[in-house]
Amino acid sequence: MKNQKYIILCIFIISFTLVFSNLSFSQELPRIAVVGITSTAPGYFWRSDSPLSLGATDLMVNALLKTNRFRVFERAKLDLLLQEQNFQHFSGLVDQTTAVKLGKMIGVDAVLTGSITNISFKKSEGIKIGPIKVGKSYAKVVMTIRIIDVTTGEILFSTVQEEEASKSGVSGVLPIPIPGGIGFSKQEVVDVLSAVELICNKVVLNFVAKMDKKTVELSSVPLEGYVVKVVSTSSGTITQVYINLGANSGIKVGDEVRIYREGEVILDPKTNEVLDRELDLIAQARVMKVKDKLSIAMVTTKFRNIPIQQLDIVEVVR
Repeated sequence: MKNQKYIILCIFIISFTLVFSNLSFSQELPRIAVVGITSTAPGYFWRSDSPLSLGATDLMVNALLKTNRFRVFERAKLDLLLQEQNFQHFSGLVDQTTAVKLGKMIGVDAVLTGSITNISFKKSEGIKIGPIKVGKSYAKVVMTIRIIDVTTGEILFSTVQEEEASKSGVSGVLPIPIPGGIGFSKQEVVDVLSAVELICNKVVLNFVAKMDKKTVELSSVPLEGYVVKVVSTSSGTITQVYINLGANSGIKVGDEVRIYREGEVILDPKTNEVLDRELDLIAQARVMKVKDKLSIAMVTTKFRNIPIQQLDIVEVVR
C-alpha cells in the first residue's frame, strides 16, 4: 500500500512539473539585440554614435517590439556594455564572428545588424497656389539588414530594402527626437528616418513570416528518432526512455512520443531499396526533459507486454 501511494505521489509531481514546464516554454520569446544601424552611403557616412544612427536603431527596436514576438535587449545597456568592451563608434555591418562574440557576452539568441548603403534626395516641381509655389521633397534610402544566430553564426535573415518617403506624405510624428546639426536640414532628416521606419517595419514583418513558415514546415515533417537508453524501477511500474532527439531537433517538453518495435523490412528485390517496414506500436511516453543532444521521456502507456529496448523507433506525435 505504501509503495502504491508513493508511486501515485511521484506521478502527480511529475505531471505537475510537465504542465508548468510546458507553460513556461510556450511563453519564452527569442532574445534579440539591435547593434547600432550605421551608414556607409556616399556623402552620408554615420558611425554608431551619431544621432541618426541612434534614431535608426530605435526605429528598428520599435518595429521588433510592436510584433510582440521578441525580447529586445535594452539599447542603453547595450551601448554601455559596448563602451566597456572598447567596441564602439563602428561603421558598417557587424561581421558574423563579432556578432557571435557580442551575442554570447550579453546573453541573446540573435543579433540584428544593419547599414544604410545609399541616400538620395529629389524634389518635385510642385504646384502653384496663388503667388506661392509649393514643392515636395523625397528621400530614397537603401538598407542592408542581417540577423545572425549567435549560437552557430548562421545568417538567419539577410535582405536589401529600398524605400522612399516624404515629409508631406508621413502621417503622425516619428516616435524619436529629430537630431539637428548633422549636415541635413530638419525636413531631410524627417524624410530619411521616415524611409528608414518603412524599411524597419517591412524587414521585421518579413522575418516573422519566415519564422512562421519554418515552424509550419518543421511541424509538417514527421520527427523520428530511436531509444538510446531505458531506465525502469525494479517493479517496472515507472520507465524512462532516453531518445536521440535533442533541442535542435524541435522536440520539446510535454511532447507525446510513440515507441515502435521494427518488424520486417520490405525491400525491392532488384534494387534493394527499402519500400516499407512493419512497425509494432509498443508504448507511448511524454517528454520530461530536453537536453542538447537527447531528451528524456516517461512511459505513460504500454500497448504490448514486452520490454522497451535500445534502437526501438520513436516518433513524436504532431
